[in-house]
Amino acid sequence: MKRNWFWGIICILGAILIFGNLFGIIQFNLSLWKIIGTLICLSVIIDGIKERSFYSPLFGIVIIFYLFKEDLGFEDISLWLLLLATWLLAWGLTSIIHPKKRHIEIENIEYSTNSIINITSSFGAKVQYIQTNDLQYVTIDSKFSGLKLYFDQATIQNQATIEIDGNFTGIELYVPKEWNVQSHVRAFFGGVDEKGQPSSSGYPTLNVTGHIHFGGIEIHYI
Repeated sequence: MKRNWFWGIICILGAILIFGNLFGIIQFNLSLWKIIGTLICLSVIIDGIKERSFYSPLFGIVIIFYLFKEDLGFEDISLWLLLLATWLLAWGLTSIIHPKKRHIEIENIEYSTNSIINITSSFGAKVQYIQTNDLQYVTIDSKFSGLKLYFDQATIQNQATIEIDGNFTGIELYVPKEWNVQSHVRAFFGGVDEKGQPSSSGYPTLNVTGHIHFGGIEIHYI
């Protein structure tokens, strides 16, 4: 039988938490939701370390801290400010250090060939290549993550729309310089930047809509 070290360690840590609380070794006020939340965060932390990502471990540690904030004497701390600071720290460390991904992590790269595409990304980094002859509509739901989308192998027959729901995220769109990109994104503590020089004659048109909170969108013309 194949050994599952990952979940084995998580279960043992969960048992240590419960036994430690029952016998008074761990002096925290434990509840079922705290135990479950801690185990989930520990799995996210371990998985993030395996993926060599700053996002998952840092957010996992911060959420565990928030679960036990009263026991640690930080009753009035703001969750949103805590998450914002963590996201800024993770993004800053990733920008400076550029941790190398392991070669086996091909699951972080995806390919889409449909005309209508739904993309979700959370707590990590993701790369997606769009390969379609009739791009029509793309929805993006990205939270606490970095997302790169490549449209250089996609074709728009007339016009297409990208609708973004982004929170604490960085999104990079790589589009052909011949496309006419119209940005209508609402930004709160964030913004939309364009890199490169488009050579569009007004056709075809890509409409970028939606909103971005605490993050940024970069449109690269290639």
